[in-house]
Amino acid sequence: MSALLCVCLLLSSFLSAFAIIDNGKVTGKVTDQKTGEALIGVTVIVQGTSTGAVTDVEGRYTLNLAPGTYTLEFKYMGYQTKAVSEVVVKAGAPTQLPVIMDEPKSKDLKEVVIRGSFKQETINALYTAQKNNASVSDGISADVIKKSPDRSTGEVLKRVSGTTIQDNKFVIVRGLSDRYNTALVDNGVLPSTEPNRKAFSFDIIPANMIDNIIITKSATPDLPGDFAGGVINVQTKEIPDQYFFDVAVGSSYNTTSTFKSFKTGYKSGTDFLGFDGGRQLPSSFPTTAAILNNQLTVTEQRSAMKSLNNDYSIKDKKGLPGVNLQATLGNHWNTKKDGSLGMIAAITYSHAETVQRDVLRRYDNFDYKDNVYKYSSNLGGVLNFGYSAGKSKIVWKNLYNRIFDDNFLFREGDNLSNNKYINYYAFDLIQKSLFKTALEGEHQVGQGQSKINWLLSYNKVTNNQPDQRKVSYGKTLGDASAVMTADNGTVGKANNRLFSDLDENIYIASANYSHPFRFLNNKSSFKVGGLFQYRSRDFHARYLGMKLDPLKDGNEAIAQRPITTLYANDAIDNGYYTLEDITATVDEYKATTTTGAGFIQLDNRLSDKFRLVWGVRVESFGLKVNSPIVGPTIKVDKDWLDVLPSANLTYSLNESSNLRASYYRTVARPELRELAPLSYYDYEMSSLINGNPNLVRSQIDNADIRYELFPNAGEIFSGSVFYKNFKNPIESRVTSSGLSQYDVTPVNYSSAYNVGAEVELRKKLSFLSENSFLNNTTFYANLAYIKSVVDDNTMVNAKDRPLSGQSNYVINTSLSYSLPNDKVSFNLLYNRIGQRLYLVGEGGGADGSGKLGNIYESPRNLLDFQANMNISKRSSFRLNIKDILNAKYRFYYDQNGNNKFDNPVYKRGSINSSEDYILQQYRPGTTFTLTYSFHLTR
Repeated sequence: MSALLCVCLLLSSFLSAFAIIDNGKVTGKVTDQKTGEALIGVTVIVQGTSTGAVTDVEGRYTLNLAPGTYTLEFKYMGYQTKAVSEVVVKAGAPTQLPVIMDEPKSKDLKEVVIRGSFKQETINALYTAQKNNASVSDGISADVIKKSPDRSTGEVLKRVSGTTIQDNKFVIVRGLSDRYNTALVDNGVLPSTEPNRKAFSFDIIPANMIDNIIITKSATPDLPGDFAGGVINVQTKEIPDQYFFDVAVGSSYNTTSTFKSFKTGYKSGTDFLGFDGGRQLPSSFPTTAAILNNQLTVTEQRSAMKSLNNDYSIKDKKGLPGVNLQATLGNHWNTKKDGSLGMIAAITYSHAETVQRDVLRRYDNFDYKDNVYKYSSNLGGVLNFGYSAGKSKIVWKNLYNRIFDDNFLFREGDNLSNNKYINYYAFDLIQKSLFKTALEGEHQVGQGQSKINWLLSYNKVTNNQPDQRKVSYGKTLGDASAVMTADNGTVGKANNRLFSDLDENIYIASANYSHPFRFLNNKSSFKVGGLFQYRSRDFHARYLGMKLDPLKDGNEAIAQRPITTLYANDAIDNGYYTLEDITATVDEYKATTTTGAGFIQLDNRLSDKFRLVWGVRVESFGLKVNSPIVGPTIKVDKDWLDVLPSANLTYSLNESSNLRASYYRTVARPELRELAPLSYYDYEMSSLINGNPNLVRSQIDNADIRYELFPNAGEIFSGSVFYKNFKNPIESRVTSSGLSQYDVTPVNYSSAYNVGAEVELRKKLSFLSENSFLNNTTFYANLAYIKSVVDDNTMVNAKDRPLSGQSNYVINTSLSYSLPNDKVSFNLLYNRIGQRLYLVGEGGGADGSGKLGNIYESPRNLLDFQANMNISKRSSFRLNIKDILNAKYRFYYDQNGNNKFDNPVYKRGSINSSEDYILQQYRPGTTFTLTYSFHLTR
């Protein structure tokens, strides 16, 4: 850490020497008081000078001014002229001045100039932006993200009201699992990043690349209709107003992992960068047909086995501290004819070596202890360009991110069904990547406020598992003379080598037109648009293995070899192994979807108090799954047409509060993998993940009521209640085959409902006492209580269970303090979720049936802390402490059906006892991160 500090201070001194000071600027957005819409063509004049500007198609303006204090005047036909005084311009830094304009109170009066100060206007703009959302929504900005220890978008999202995170990356909104949410980045829909579920892995987007995140919880016709929890729109960083360069260097220490024993398998020279360098299946490897039809000679078969990476060595080293590197560059240029060009580029890299140590798994016939070692690298980049000139703006946004997770699992314990003590090894590299490019345009039509918006987007997601290797050893329980012997006399799902590839592409084209008009002498707008989306996915999996010849002399000695030499070349050359391919015909599939959508939306101001945003969206969805691609084909062909009405009514109680009510209909469609008739073996859970070609879409009717109050700038109080009724909800169910193997299968249930309440509060504590400490202290909390019930008459004791992924309550709180000059700031954050259903079971075994209970995740307290110190105008240090309490992660089977965890005194073979089973239990450790940041502008 001391070396890192010295490097950072030297870097700060070096870069500071190159800081260039120039004039300042004033920049902002001009919007309508009642509608919140951007005003195009507003004239901005600096009083007493000839300097001025005109707002562009987004309502934005920029004035380049020498340092000083100014009064700006804003003029637009049909609106009251506004003069804003006390606008202070500083050298080398932009002054943000958003402005709200309103129509005159009376048409008979002569021109009246509304006067206000800089501070008053910025507060007024904040209120208006908060109040004028058309639907129920919550969000989080880049400023708030900086005050948390969160490194990825997944971690950030758990701070949003009514939102929780599963596995640190999958989003649950209002208690609804990830299948009921839609992910967007820069307004473009993203495909699933997971091969076996409908989910977007939000840990793929680093937090430092985010400008803001908005979760829309009630539908409007211009939003995708495939959601019930929320539409999560992640906006990457916008085009800057001036040149800047940011760099951050950080290192982290985890109490469970860093400088402690860390085991790992094969490593290539490029793993540290996030790219595999030696695990892929050779391109010349024999085909499945050639192996199954015995078309290989002995020499060819041995050559094929030796061409695989047979390095099973296990290295034991000390876990290294985590590394975080970030750099962002932005610039802005003024062009001819009042145009402007902006660019932002960012790159991020992180590396971590973490351990899930002593993971307990005690259920059914298993009594295991796992140690899971995760070697992770993350590499990402953003490159955005924007050009604006008068009536048009075009933005080109690009995002790339790559996750490299190399996992090594070592398991030991009793397998009672086989009467064996086992050692199990699993080597599993998962490489995920996301590439997104989007071209967006916004254009003024005519001389008024009519606009055309369009979007062209391409997204590519890959998920590659090269050579997942699983090897099991065992010896008879209670036999002191027994020797550990490899279970390689057969090749099955639990002991094989898996090579899999998922490649998905999604193409999007959308456009909409909006036109303002007057209704009942009030401002209204009409919006119409359409979307076309084409999505294609190719998935290939291949299961290989080396089978030990049970008839060859010396095979027992080979099976008793340690794992490092179990598959050595001498054993292959001496004919102890034959090559087996157990790939099934359904272990690959090709799928496509086409979505066509059109909508009509009206935004009616019925009076100064009432606003109604209503309309209808029509979505046509077609899906085709072919499995396998070659050979006798299993086809899934589905087409659905949905008419999705929505209405959002807002009643403005006064200038600082709203009452909202909404109704909307949405759908939730099954994911491609869920419809494909293939099975994937999950070695951690000892289960097969299956598809179900008979799934149908879910249809959901939703209703919301919300009260919101904005007492002061940056403060909010809101309360919401909501209700959702589901037809044909999709849930994943776990069943036991009685052979030490479980099946997880998605199925449709007949109906379900979800009802809940949310409260959000952000308030400065200065109202308690007039002192400097409380004036600079802010308390924030969002709380949610949710109840859901699924009509489940298929399983014993399973009625009145909740929806999977649903927590009955969510608590997010924070307490932040900063000195008036922002030299030092502190932030303490707390998060807790109620017990939530992970997988639907068979009803439990309290009746002696031995059936599996529902799998729940127990509540967990999460406490984080951040301290930030600005050592200069350009340099700062940030200390993050994540998961201070280091509480247990626990997933358990509710065997007695009482919906709570009963701490068991585990008895071997007690499958009919009333004690709950432990699927997974461990402590992740506390992580300390120190980051140095440097910011340069000119």
